[in-house]
Amino acid sequence: MQKKIAIVTDSTGCLSEDLVKKYQIYINYLMIVFGTDSYQEFKEISPNKFIELSATQKELPSTSQPAIGSTIEIYKKAFADGYDEIIHVTLSSVLSGTYATAISAAEMVDSEKIHVFDTKGIAYVQRALAIEAAKLVKDGKSIDEIKVRLSQLTKNMTTFMAVNDLTNLRKGGRISAFSASLGSVLQVKPIITMTPEGGLEPAGKVRTFKKAIAFLVNAARDAHLNPAKDEISILHMENPDAAAQIKAEVLKIYPNIKISQAPLSLVVAVHSGPGAAAVAWIKK
Repeated sequence: MQKKIAIVTDSTGCLSEDLVKKYQIYINYLMIVFGTDSYQEFKEISPNKFIELSATQKELPSTSQPAIGSTIEIYKKAFADGYDEIIHVTLSSVLSGTYATAISAAEMVDSEKIHVFDTKGIAYVQRALAIEAAKLVKDGKSIDEIKVRLSQLTKNMTTFMAVNDLTNLRKGGRISAFSASLGSVLQVKPIITMTPEGGLEPAGKVRTFKKAIAFLVNAARDAHLNPAKDEISILHMENPDAAAQIKAEVLKIYPNIKISQAPLSLVVAVHSGPGAAAVAWIKK
C-alpha cells in the first residue's frame, strides 16, 4: 500500500491560503518580534501592519524561529491526520536555525518517518519546492524520489532582491547612519542575491529604484528561461507598482511564461525594509 506523505514548510515560503488548501500543506510559522510583542508571520501580522509598526519603532524588529514545541505539534497533528511520513521543506539553514530545530523535533517524534529538507532558499524557491513535493506525493512518488528531485531543483534556483529603503539596514547596524543618509540622498539601491549555499550576498548597487527594477529584469533575461517549463515569481514588500513594472518588462522578454506574485517574506523584510522587490525562478 502506498504511504500517505504530509508536506510541511515554513511561513517564509509565502504560500497563500489558497495554495495551502490546494496542496494540503502544513505551515510552520516564524515569528516577527516588536519589543515584547510577537506575531506569527502572515497569520498574525500582514505586510501592511508590519510596515506601520516598523515606522513607529526606533529599533529594528527581530525574528524568531518556531519553538521546537510548535514544530513537534505540527508533526504530531500530521500523524494524527492519518499521514504515514512527513517531509518538512525548510528555509535555508544558513539564514535561520529553523532547519536545525526541525531536525531536533523530528528526533523527538519519529526521525525515521520525518524527513527534513534544507531548500537553501527562501520565499519563492522555498514555496516552489514545497509545491513540487506536494505534486510528487500526488503522483505517487516515494520519499527518496521526492528528495532526489528537490535536490536537483536546488541547483537551479536564483533570487535577486532590490532594497528601496535603507532605514532597516541602518537600524539593524548593517550600514551606518551616515551611509544610510548618504545612500538616501544619492538614491543608492543595493541589490542582493542568494548564494548556492543558501546565504545572502551583494550583487551590486545602482542609482534610483528605476535602475534597480531594470537590474532585476535584466537578470531574468540573462537567465534564458524556458517559458514552456519555467516560472518566474515577483515578490515585493507593499510595492505593487514595482511588481507591475517588473511583470510588464518580463512579459516583453518571455511573452508566454508563467508569472506568480506574492508578498515578500516578513523575515526578509525585517532587513530589506518597505518597498523592496525581488524576482526569483527555478529552472526545471
